[in-house]
Amino acid sequence: MPTVVVTYSALESVVAGIVGDSARVVVLIPNGADPHDFEPSAKDLETMSSAAVVVANGLDLEAGLVDALDQTEASGIPVFHIADHVTLRKGTGDADDPHVWLDPLTLAEAAPALAQEIGGRIGSDLTSAGTEVAKSLGDLSADIDARIKTLESCVIVTGHDSLGYFGARYGCEVVGSIIPGFSTAAEATAKDLTELKTLARAEGVKAIFTELGTPTDVADQLAREVGVDVIELATHVVPAGGGYDEMMIALTDSIVAGLS
Repeated sequence: MPTVVVTYSALESVVAGIVGDSARVVVLIPNGADPHDFEPSAKDLETMSSAAVVVANGLDLEAGLVDALDQTEASGIPVFHIADHVTLRKGTGDADDPHVWLDPLTLAEAAPALAQEIGGRIGSDLTSAGTEVAKSLGDLSADIDARIKTLESCVIVTGHDSLGYFGARYGCEVVGSIIPGFSTAAEATAKDLTELKTLARAEGVKAIFTELGTPTDVADQLAREVGVDVIELATHVVPAGGGYDEMMIALTDSIVAGLS
């Protein structure tokens, strides 16, 4: 049976929904690991080299995998970059935001092309499966939207600039982040944090939302000074026994609970 390699766990169930029983889906980055700083092992490189196709996010989200992905493509193994097939959000400095999976409708844009690419590589017609996955993502988005609409307002401070797609889709204003960038590898200055504290107070934020890779001590101090709680969001972690849908609903419910 052919193998489809997926870089991170949030994409696993989406890819599995497309391939069904036609291929085996293998995830490289362990669930709960930060994709921004994951480094592949020799075994990971071997897994990629024997794949029918590798599915990656793109836009250097998997920073430690960039060289390995380039080498994989150079060796003739196709790499499908999700970010090449969706409408991208621009961030500060006109850079493209890599967090495309945090909006199901953005992710759904890539489903038809993903199904065509994988199907062509494993010799199966996956067109209808791609259509069904896109529809399922649309249903998920409607569910998320209904939950967010129960809030009077949705004003968010995050750990790093990760919820831009989510905020734009569901009417949440992301007023700032502890790490002012798309990667958790960036660092905040004292000036950045002072300005964020002032902004958070002015906007009346009800919680500081953090994610994997956010400095805990910095988040805790900011929350104390603003007078709110810290709530961790599982933006990269699929819950046990669940998949992408369950991850996104859990994320949404955490936001709603924190802002209610």
